[in-house]
Amino acid sequence: MSYVPRWTPEMLEDYKRNLARKTKTPAKAAPNPARTPAHAPATPTPALVPYDPAESVAVPLRAATGKMTQTEERYNRDVLLGKGRFEAVTLRLPGGGRYTPDFMTIDDGQVTFHEVKGSYRLGSQGRAFTAFHDAAAYYPIWRFVWAHWTGKAWERKTV
Repeated sequence: MSYVPRWTPEMLEDYKRNLARKTKTPAKAAPNPARTPAHAPATPTPALVPYDPAESVAVPLRAATGKMTQTEERYNRDVLLGKGRFEAVTLRLPGGGRYTPDFMTIDDGQVTFHEVKGSYRLGSQGRAFTAFHDAAAYYPIWRFVWAHWTGKAWERKTV
C-alpha cells in the first residue's frame, strides 16, 4: 500500500506562499532594435490544441547513452518487431538507486519495460535482476518483462 500525504488547509497555504516566494519571474530585457530586422513579422501566439493520445507520437525522453548488444538487437528485431525504444527512460528507485530498462514499448496503452539478458551470466546480471524487481514493485502501474535468451529461444517472464 502506498503512502498518500494528507495536507491540512494551513499546510497548503504555507506551501503556496513558499512557492510564490521562490518563483520570481525574471525581468525581460528590452529588445535591441539593431538586432531585430525591420521586416520581421510579429509571431502569433499558437492556439491551444486539446491533447489526443491517439494522435501522439512516442519520443524517447532522453537520448540513448549506450550501444545495443547483439542480443538486444535480436530481441528488438524478433520479438518487438523494431518498435522498442532503447534506454528511453531512467526510473528512480527507493533508496536513491536508478534503473534504466533496455527497452520501452506501449502496447494497447500499457507501458511495458523490457530487460534483455543473454544465455550466459555476467557480473552485472544480479544487480540488474534486483533493480528490475525493485522497479516492478515500486511502479505497479507499468508492466515489466524479463527476457532471457536460452541459446535457442526467448524465455520471457512478465512481472
